[in-house]
Amino acid sequence: MRVWLLAILAILPFDASVKPSEGDKHIVMVLWRGITEAERGFMDYLSGKISAHYTILDAKRDKELLANHLKSVDRLKPDLIYTFGTTITLGLLGTESYPSSFRKESDTPVVFSIVTDPVGSKIVSSLQAKHRNFTGVSHIVPHNVQLKAISQLEGLDTIGIIFNPLENNSVVTARNIQALSSDFKKDVFLYPLRTINDKPDTGSIGKVVAMMQEDGVQLAYLPPDSYIISKGQNIVDNLHTHGIATFSATESPIRNNDALFGIVSRYYNAGQFAGYKAEQILTGQFPVSEIPIESLTQYSYIVNIGAARALDYYPPVSILKISELIGGTE
Repeated sequence: MRVWLLAILAILPFDASVKPSEGDKHIVMVLWRGITEAERGFMDYLSGKISAHYTILDAKRDKELLANHLKSVDRLKPDLIYTFGTTITLGLLGTESYPSSFRKESDTPVVFSIVTDPVGSKIVSSLQAKHRNFTGVSHIVPHNVQLKAISQLEGLDTIGIIFNPLENNSVVTARNIQALSSDFKKDVFLYPLRTINDKPDTGSIGKVVAMMQEDGVQLAYLPPDSYIISKGQNIVDNLHTHGIATFSATESPIRNNDALFGIVSRYYNAGQFAGYKAEQILTGQFPVSEIPIESLTQYSYIVNIGAARALDYYPPVSILKISELIGGTE
């Protein structure tokens, strides 16, 4: 099967040097920070199933550029639209109570991926919602499962959540974790980064971490937040320098930035699952309204031994035995 990748970062006519074949499905992918493992998983899955060509609309973390992409996406006449993350999915679809004009008027099916909490973000009122022209995949391990894992970490009872307050999914996650904290006998405090001109202020990271140390935070929770992920090395280094251990809800900060521990659903697997849903739509197996919005059911525990050594703090054997250990051989 053929898969052509047309990397179009603005609205351009389809006159690429390599022409897609007649009959290929046209998939428009609206992205926030370029192609991630989720998009690789999505395209890898479909490459063996259907002939398709792709238009990539990358917002490059710019809300104005994203708005331009969303205004024009339906004019590209795609057979299916893929959206990455909560911000883009909300921008395209709106909420159930306040739907976008696209949601009300377009018949182009949408598959979203890497959406933290479709219900909490009000994209749908429930995962069983009908009368919709979209479906998708949530990649986040349930918050109670995450807190259960954190509860196995001895001596880490005070948790601080550092997050970008401009990302809806991060705000929802922070509030949910805090709401569950009493069930797990944890103290949870929220630390939103300062914002300037409708953007998070990188210069506030050090100040927030220093405040966390003053407040006695023992473990920093890194939410599924695109900005936190993009500044992962800065944030993790700051936290570990202040003796604050790190738990990540996503894979990248553990693998790439030496966060200590996390229980995660892999981006690549989420993308493949979204690809499976796209295949069902594009091959006419099911109407999109009958394809469920779902989370992955398999999770991975990851422990960064290099971070454990640097912090002089090791998770208990009960966690180490079931975890993928990276950053060392111990």
